[in-house]
Amino acid sequence: MEKFKMWINGTWVEADSGRTFLTHNPANGEVIAEVPLAGKSDVDKAVAAARKAFPAWSRKTQEERSSVVARIAAALKDHKDELIKLEILEHGATARHAPIMIAFATANMELAASAARVHMGKVLPATPSKGAPAGTSNTLCYLKYEPFGVCALITPWNVPTLLLATKIGPCIATGNTCVVKPPSINSGIGLKLAEIISKLDLPSGIINFVTGPGSSIGRDLSTHPGVDFISFTGSSEVGKDIIANSSQTVKTLMMELGGKNPAIILEDADVDAAAEELCMITFENVGQNCAQPSRFYVHEKVHNRFVERFVATANKIKVGDPSDESTVMGPVVSKEQRDTIERYIKSAIDEGAKLVCGGKRPTGSLFDKGFYLAPTVFTDLKPNMTIAREEVFGPCVGFFKFSSDEKALEAANDSVFGLCASVWTKDYARGLKFVNELQAGSVWINQHMNLVAETPWGGFKESGLMKEGGVLGPEGYTQMKYVCIKHV
Repeated sequence: MEKFKMWINGTWVEADSGRTFLTHNPANGEVIAEVPLAGKSDVDKAVAAARKAFPAWSRKTQEERSSVVARIAAALKDHKDELIKLEILEHGATARHAPIMIAFATANMELAASAARVHMGKVLPATPSKGAPAGTSNTLCYLKYEPFGVCALITPWNVPTLLLATKIGPCIATGNTCVVKPPSINSGIGLKLAEIISKLDLPSGIINFVTGPGSSIGRDLSTHPGVDFISFTGSSEVGKDIIANSSQTVKTLMMELGGKNPAIILEDADVDAAAEELCMITFENVGQNCAQPSRFYVHEKVHNRFVERFVATANKIKVGDPSDESTVMGPVVSKEQRDTIERYIKSAIDEGAKLVCGGKRPTGSLFDKGFYLAPTVFTDLKPNMTIAREEVFGPCVGFFKFSSDEKALEAANDSVFGLCASVWTKDYARGLKFVNELQAGSVWINQHMNLVAETPWGGFKESGLMKEGGVLGPEGYTQMKYVCIKHV
């Protein structure tokens, strides 16, 4: 077991209360880390440290700030083995998946360093004053991008290192300071990142880490008068609480919330290839990615064939020890999460869906202590079923039949969510009609969840506010000021 402290104002500290909590390996229930259980007084100290550091940090040149972010990216590379190990131990990421996420985190941090230099250097051309002679100008007008101030960065447990890097990089590159609240369930990963950053001799207070439950620490941050901006990734329910809490001080919000993402398979698609590819995407990270497809709309002409190939592929997925290189699907992140998923499975059966794959825990000594589930597939879904409307966030998906493009679009858009979607067809003109009509922040044709460091991310409707990361990453962490100077 590793014992961690919080990183506040350039110093390692315990929680004021002296209380701690434990994180566990979801593969076997063993304790991984002991971390401080922060309270409001700890949040106050972290916010005060960030606020004190903000003026000097925001006055640094963009080159200086971007250089710091580039150094953090380099440190992530240097410590990738430690981070990969913790992703496997504390999150349950597979040995296949964890290195991909750490590489993605590093790429996002590197991009933030360079993209911030481009974003912060934008200037509009001079414009003539009213009444000035043609061809002359005595007025300079430009748009100035400025940091918000102190940012609260609240990250999820499903891709812990990736989302920490995605938020910290553009946040500090553009001149903000921050208080980071990593997910409680794998806080060791967040504090390991703090440990890596602490060795870089950065200015005290620009990055602070506090650990504890979102129900208390998240509330303390979202109501705090010293916090100017909140970036949150997590469920829509928690996001709504943050929106309500932050409204009292009118904070700017960047929210990446839930998803219930449709994949639409037309009758002219490469059915076998699409079924196999979508199945592997669906059960990656045990279905614990907000971007994964969970509602499948398959044309009635190819529905049975698609489901048959999808289920056959699912039945071949190796569920097991995440540290085993051959494992495709490890455990879900916690007992509570498994219990939630099993309630959704029961509700689907009770409401009349047909279980065609999985639905149970794997058996055997390997699975006795961990939080495992088999890949689970339902058919015969109806639009009003719970499993058809709510985000499960686990290895459990369902299938619908459709007979026309119009009905498929209507059904796919019939959701409070609008994060992403995909269309599978050989007719690209037809596919683009779906792209234009689907109410989602990202839409793919003949692929799903294809993301690179340059990709901005965010959804429509209850899936969130603003776009985060990618080439737009620094923009979200700045506010725009119009400046007009008349020469006299």
